[in-house]
Amino acid sequence: MPFRSFVWGGFEGASHRRRDGVRIDSIATSLHDERAIADYALLRSIGIRTARDALRWHLIEQVPGQYDWSSARGQLAGARAAGAEVIWDICHWGVPDGMDVMAADWPERLARFAVAAARWIRTEGVPVAGWIPVNEISFWAWAGGEKGHFEPYLEDQGGALKRQLVRAHLAATRALREAGFHEPIMLAEPLIWVLPRDGTPEAAQRARMLMEGSFEAIEMILREDRTAVDILGLNHYPHNQWFEGAEQLPAGDPRYRTLRHLLSDVDSRFRLPMALAETGAEEPRGDAWLDYVREELTAAAEDGIVLQGACVYPVMDYSGWDNERHCPCGPIGRADGERFLRLGQVAAVRGLSGQGFAARRSAPR
Repeated sequence: MPFRSFVWGGFEGASHRRRDGVRIDSIATSLHDERAIADYALLRSIGIRTARDALRWHLIEQVPGQYDWSSARGQLAGARAAGAEVIWDICHWGVPDGMDVMAADWPERLARFAVAAARWIRTEGVPVAGWIPVNEISFWAWAGGEKGHFEPYLEDQGGALKRQLVRAHLAATRALREAGFHEPIMLAEPLIWVLPRDGTPEAAQRARMLMEGSFEAIEMILREDRTAVDILGLNHYPHNQWFEGAEQLPAGDPRYRTLRHLLSDVDSRFRLPMALAETGAEEPRGDAWLDYVREELTAAAEDGIVLQGACVYPVMDYSGWDNERHCPCGPIGRADGERFLRLGQVAAVRGLSGQGFAARRSAPR
């Protein structure tokens, strides 16, 4: 197994600006930057040695070309103290004030930031398990390019933003490798299942387009450079299956597509190493969802589907993007500023950790 633990813990790292101009900073509102030593110690206590964490570009490069790493020092100190390795989100939707994501030079600006970050992290002595140059390209293209929910506040231009984000992924990947950083490059893209809401050909076409759209960024990157993705990370939550333009598809519905089959679909299509880059559920569904994931990964492994890891995301409570509500999720809870462990999810994480999915394989492929 290439990672220190099969289960990863992902700290919510969104840092975008909403339509109303309010900056989301999930790391600050959870106090992860201040209490990262305790947070990483809790991960270690439940057997998690690999984490996803995020750099906050908007704080680091407040002056173009000048990098102030003080906002990330606490996170690195936490990982170092716990002996953890980190998969770093280089751009988790948030960019410095005044930066135009659609500018022609934006991909190269991200690339320069990525290399500067990698060099600094190396000097700090924290093992890097991988890089995610641009978090969830497809969602950003929809939210920021199609609906205008956050930067760059475009509408009906999702395709244009997606192409720009793909260019940025490629530029950052190329720059990291040319600078001598060869840790795995990961994507974190949605894994969804969409059904027509009625029997019309138009509804069927819309559902197919949504499905294909979720894979489009992956296809674009691979067409340009097959080596620009080392691990295909997939984000899958309870709400990731729905009727096109309508309600969520309930798990008991015979048309519900189980995780094992969704993973098999992707494996057949791309033939790349895969991981669950994000999975989890808000309370009180967290225990049951992780148990479902364990059962599905067991079945997938028996069918020969090899995963590199599964990231519980978010691994700790965070504040909602739209209304700052307290979102209880993951094995690490927060109450009155203190951390605690949810024992049910701890048990579920340990069950998921003990299955040896990455090592199990039914036959050569």
